[in-house]
Amino acid sequence: MKGLLCIAVLTLTGTANAADLRDPMRPPLAEHHAALSHESVPTLSAVLNFNGERSAIFNGRLVHSGSAVGGYTILAVLEDGVRYSHAGQSQELHLPHPTSTIKKPAVDVLRASSGVP
Repeated sequence: MKGLLCIAVLTLTGTANAADLRDPMRPPLAEHHAALSHESVPTLSAVLNFNGERSAIFNGRLVHSGSAVGGYTILAVLEDGVRYSHAGQSQELHLPHPTSTIKKPAVDVLRASSGVP
C-alpha cells in the first residue's frame, strides 16, 4: 500500500512539473500581450512617389494620407517624411539624411588606365 501511495505522489508531481514546461518554439502569451500593449517608437523606412502620389513605409506597412496603423493616423506623406497624429498630438517623422554624398565614378580615370580614349 505504501508503494502505491509513493507511485501516486510521484505521478502527480511529474504531472504538475510537466504543466510548468514550456515549448521553446511557442511564443509566450503573457509576454506577447505585454509587448502589444507597450507602444514602440514609430519607424519610417521609405517615402515613395509614383505618378505624383506619395506613399510611405511606416511601421513596416505601406501607408497613404489618411491611413491608420495601430494608434497612428497618417495626416500627410511629405517629400522626406510623414506627418502623423498619435494620442491627440500631431508630429512629423523624417527620413535620416545621408551624411555623405554619392560621388560620381571617375570614368576618365578608368578610361585612361585601360587605354580606351
